[in-house]
Amino acid sequence: MFRASLFLVAILCLIPSSTRAEVGAFGIVPPYLQAPVENSTIRGSRFSLGWARHRKVVGWDIGLIGNMTTTTFIGIGTSGIFNETYGDTYIVPLQLAGLWNRNTGSLYVFGLQIAAGMNITGKSGKIFGLQIAGIANRGPNDIYGVQAALYNEARRVYGFQIGAVNITEELHGIQIGVINVHKKGLLKFFPIVNVSF
Repeated sequence: MFRASLFLVAILCLIPSSTRAEVGAFGIVPPYLQAPVENSTIRGSRFSLGWARHRKVVGWDIGLIGNMTTTTFIGIGTSGIFNETYGDTYIVPLQLAGLWNRNTGSLYVFGLQIAAGMNITGKSGKIFGLQIAGIANRGPNDIYGVQAALYNEARRVYGFQIGAVNITEELHGIQIGVINVHKKGLLKFFPIVNVSF
Protein backbone atom coordinates (compact mmCIF):
# COMPACT_ATOMS: atom_id res chain seq x y z
CA MET A 1 0.00 0.00 0.00
CA PHE A 2 2.77 2.45 0.96
CA ARG A 3 4.70 1.82 -2.28
CA ALA A 4 1.53 2.22 -4.34
CA SER A 5 0.81 5.53 -2.56
CA LEU A 6 4.34 6.81 -3.20
CA PHE A 7 3.95 5.83 -6.86
CA LEU A 8 0.66 7.77 -7.05
CA VAL A 9 2.28 10.87 -5.51
CA ALA A 10 5.15 10.58 -8.02
CA ILE A 11 2.66 10.41 -10.93
CA LEU A 12 0.75 13.43 -9.58
CA CYS A 13 4.01 15.40 -9.52
CA LEU A 14 4.45 14.74 -13.25
CA ILE A 15 1.01 16.03 -14.31
CA PRO A 16 1.47 19.29 -16.21
CA SER A 17 0.35 22.44 -14.44
CA SER A 18 -1.01 25.64 -15.95
CA THR A 19 1.31 27.58 -13.63
CA ARG A 20 5.07 27.47 -13.25
CA ALA A 21 6.11 24.88 -10.66
CA GLU A 22 9.29 24.42 -8.64
CA VAL A 23 10.67 20.93 -8.01
CA GLY A 24 11.66 21.62 -4.45
CA ALA A 25 11.49 24.19 -1.69
CA PHE A 26 13.29 25.05 1.52
CA GLY A 27 12.07 27.16 4.41
CA ILE A 28 12.98 28.40 7.87
CA VAL A 29 10.48 31.23 8.50
CA PRO A 30 8.18 32.57 5.75
CA PRO A 31 8.22 34.87 3.89
CA TYR A 32 11.81 36.01 4.52
CA LEU A 33 13.78 32.80 4.92
CA GLN A 34 12.31 30.48 2.32
CA ALA A 35 12.85 29.69 -1.33
CA PRO A 36 11.04 29.90 -3.66
CA VAL A 37 8.67 32.75 -2.80
CA GLU A 38 5.34 32.22 -1.01
CA ASN A 39 3.04 32.29 -4.08
CA SER A 40 4.91 29.39 -5.72
CA THR A 41 3.67 25.93 -6.66
CA ILE A 42 5.92 23.11 -5.44
CA ARG A 43 5.95 19.74 -7.24
CA GLY A 44 8.32 17.32 -5.61
CA SER A 45 9.36 17.96 -2.03
CA ARG A 46 9.45 20.81 0.45
CA PHE A 47 11.77 20.69 3.47
CA SER A 48 11.53 23.18 6.32
CA LEU A 49 13.87 23.59 9.27
CA GLY A 50 11.23 25.88 10.77
CA TRP A 51 8.13 26.11 8.62
CA ALA A 52 7.35 27.14 5.07
CA ARG A 53 4.29 28.65 3.37
CA HIS A 54 3.55 28.17 -0.33
CA ARG A 55 0.53 28.44 -2.60
CA LYS A 56 0.31 24.80 -3.70
CA VAL A 57 2.29 21.67 -2.83
CA VAL A 58 2.18 18.34 -4.67
CA GLY A 59 4.54 15.74 -3.25
CA TRP A 60 6.23 15.17 0.09
CA ASP A 61 6.13 17.98 2.66
CA ILE A 62 8.57 17.68 5.57
CA GLY A 63 8.64 20.32 8.29
CA LEU A 64 10.54 20.14 11.55
CA ILE A 65 8.08 22.68 13.01
CA GLY A 66 5.32 22.91 10.41
CA ASN A 67 3.92 23.13 6.90
CA MET A 68 1.50 25.73 5.49
CA THR A 69 -0.22 25.63 2.10
CA THR A 70 -2.58 28.41 1.01
CA THR A 71 -4.60 26.67 -1.74
CA THR A 72 -4.16 22.94 -2.47
CA PHE A 73 -2.04 20.19 -0.94
CA ILE A 74 -1.65 16.74 -2.54
CA GLY A 75 0.64 14.07 -1.11
CA ILE A 76 2.40 13.23 2.15
CA GLY A 77 2.57 15.82 4.93
CA THR A 78 4.83 15.25 7.94
CA SER A 79 5.77 17.79 10.61
CA GLY A 80 7.03 18.07 14.15
CA ILE A 81 4.20 20.37 15.28
CA PHE A 82 1.60 21.30 12.62
CA ASN A 83 0.28 20.88 9.08
CA GLU A 84 -2.11 23.60 7.87
CA THR A 85 -3.84 23.84 4.49
CA TYR A 86 -6.22 26.71 3.73
CA GLY A 87 -7.64 25.09 0.60
CA ASP A 88 -8.42 21.51 -0.42
CA THR A 89 -6.25 18.70 0.94
CA TYR A 90 -5.63 15.28 -0.66
CA ILE A 91 -3.59 13.02 1.64
CA VAL A 92 -1.94 10.03 -0.03
CA PRO A 93 -1.02 8.00 2.19
CA LEU A 94 -0.08 10.02 5.31
CA GLN A 95 -0.57 13.31 7.16
CA LEU A 96 1.37 13.23 10.43
CA ALA A 97 1.83 16.05 12.96
CA GLY A 98 3.25 16.35 16.45
CA LEU A 99 0.31 18.51 17.60
CA TRP A 100 -2.30 19.29 14.93
CA ASN A 101 -3.44 18.85 11.34
CA ARG A 102 -5.82 21.65 10.30
CA ASN A 103 -7.43 21.64 6.86
CA THR A 104 -9.90 24.49 6.27
CA GLY A 105 -11.06 23.33 2.82
CA SER A 106 -12.32 19.92 1.76
CA LEU A 107 -10.26 16.98 3.00
CA TYR A 108 -9.65 13.63 1.31
CA VAL A 109 -7.48 11.08 3.15
CA PHE A 110 -6.47 7.84 1.43
CA GLY A 111 -4.49 6.22 4.25
CA LEU A 112 -3.63 7.72 7.64
CA GLN A 113 -4.18 11.07 9.32
CA ILE A 114 -2.41 11.16 12.70
CA ALA A 115 -1.86 13.95 15.24
CA ALA A 116 -0.79 13.80 18.87
CA GLY A 117 -3.25 16.63 19.55
CA MET A 118 -6.04 17.30 17.04
CA ASN A 119 -7.19 16.68 13.47
CA ILE A 120 -9.47 19.56 12.41
CA THR A 121 -11.47 19.81 9.17
CA GLY A 122 -13.23 23.03 8.14
CA LYS A 123 -15.43 21.90 5.26
CA SER A 124 -16.47 18.37 4.40
CA GLY A 125 -14.01 15.52 4.41
CA LYS A 126 -13.76 11.88 3.41
CA ILE A 127 -11.34 9.65 5.27
CA PHE A 128 -10.65 6.23 3.72
CA GLY A 129 -8.51 4.54 6.36
CA LEU A 130 -7.53 5.74 9.84
CA GLN A 131 -7.96 9.12 11.54
CA ILE A 132 -6.18 9.07 14.91
CA ALA A 133 -5.57 11.86 17.43
CA GLY A 134 -4.51 12.03 21.06
CA ILE A 135 -7.19 14.59 21.96
CA ALA A 136 -9.79 15.14 19.21
CA ASN A 137 -10.93 14.53 15.64
CA ARG A 138 -13.32 17.34 14.64
CA GLY A 139 -15.11 18.21 11.44
CA PRO A 140 -17.95 17.25 9.12
CA ASN A 141 -16.16 14.15 7.85
CA ASP A 142 -17.35 10.86 6.39
CA ILE A 143 -15.26 8.08 7.93
CA TYR A 144 -14.74 4.87 5.94
CA GLY A 145 -12.62 2.95 8.43
CA VAL A 146 -11.61 3.95 11.96
CA GLN A 147 -11.74 7.26 13.85
CA ALA A 148 -10.01 7.17 17.24
CA ALA A 149 -9.36 9.91 19.85
CA LEU A 150 -10.64 10.99 23.26
CA TYR A 151 -13.28 13.08 21.39
CA ASN A 152 -14.53 12.09 17.91
CA GLU A 153 -16.96 14.01 15.74
CA ALA A 154 -18.05 13.00 12.22
CA ARG A 155 -20.96 13.44 9.85
CA ARG A 156 -21.12 9.77 8.82
CA VAL A 157 -19.24 6.72 10.08
CA TYR A 158 -18.89 3.53 8.03
CA GLY A 159 -16.77 1.51 10.42
CA PHE A 160 -15.65 2.38 13.95
CA GLN A 161 -15.50 5.38 16.28
CA ILE A 162 -13.37 4.69 19.35
CA GLY A 163 -12.98 7.24 22.15
CA ALA A 164 -14.35 8.61 25.39
CA VAL A 165 -16.92 10.70 23.47
CA ASN A 166 -18.14 9.73 19.97
CA ILE A 167 -20.61 11.85 18.00
CA THR A 168 -22.00 11.23 14.50
CA GLU A 169 -25.14 12.03 12.55
CA GLU A 170 -25.22 8.68 10.73
CA LEU A 171 -23.70 5.44 11.99
CA HIS A 172 -23.13 2.38 9.83
CA GLY A 173 -20.89 0.51 12.23
CA ILE A 174 -19.84 0.55 15.88
CA GLN A 175 -19.12 3.29 18.44
CA ILE A 176 -17.06 2.29 21.47
CA GLY A 177 -16.83 4.86 24.28
CA VAL A 178 -18.23 6.29 27.50
CA ILE A 179 -20.60 8.60 25.59
CA ASN A 180 -21.84 7.54 22.14
CA VAL A 181 -24.18 9.86 20.23
CA HIS A 182 -25.92 8.82 17.01
CA LYS A 183 -28.07 11.85 16.10
CA LYS A 184 -30.23 10.10 13.47
CA GLY A 185 -30.34 6.75 15.24
CA LEU A 186 -33.18 4.98 16.99
CA LEU A 187 -31.22 5.49 20.23
CA LYS A 188 -29.69 8.97 20.15
CA PHE A 189 -27.40 8.16 23.08
CA PHE A 190 -26.02 4.85 24.23
CA PRO A 191 -23.02 4.29 26.57
CA ILE A 192 -20.12 1.84 26.14
CA VAL A 193 -21.07 0.23 22.75
CA ASN A 194 -23.47 1.57 20.15
CA VAL A 195 -24.17 -0.45 17.00
CA SER A 196 -26.14 0.57 13.91
CA PHE A 197 -26.17 -0.73 10.34
